Amino acid sequence: MLNVKNRIAAFSLKAEFASRRSKLYRIAYSWCHDAALADDLAQEAIFKAIKNAASLRDVGTIDTWLYRILFNCWQDYLRIKGRNVEFVEMHDEGQTEHVDSYQQSQIVRRVRSSIEQLPMSLREVVTLSDFAGFSYAEIAEIIDVPIGTVMSRLYRARQALKQQLLDFGSDELVDMKLRRVK
Repeated sequence: MLNVKNRIAAFSLKAEFASRRSKLYRIAYSWCHDAALADDLAQEAIFKAIKNAASLRDVGTIDTWLYRILFNCWQDYLRIKGRNVEFVEMHDEGQTEHVDSYQQSQIVRRVRSSIEQLPMSLREVVTLSDFAGFSYAEIAEIIDVPIGTVMSRLYRARQALKQQLLDFGSDELVDMKLRRVK
């Protein structure tokens, strides 16, 4: 009977991991700007999560735990390949070809380009905060730094993004104000 319960629990955990795959992929893509690599990183993170599911103490922290695994996979990749990885230009394939969406796609392109120019430590924090929606404490746990470091990196990243976006010279962006997320 215990074996059946363990199998049911393992199956439900696999389903939980699979349901978060697209979020893991998006964050990995924002870090590496390579669809194939992002897919590999997300798949490797899920594989490691399934393999080490017994080490998950609280199902309520599954997101933080999964993103920590993804972050470790990313760090492993950087360590193996070196920090001089050349990033390619991003293309938003999901964007429709309507004239109304052109302006929005230009803004998205500018923001993505600005994020791509950030140093990796700032890029990781801003994507985990603003794209994935993690709190400062969760980010600190994921990337294994003090919460004050997360706060200062996030501040510096947002200031750099604000400056880069204002430097684009767009009238719409001049009135932009950064909002506080957490």
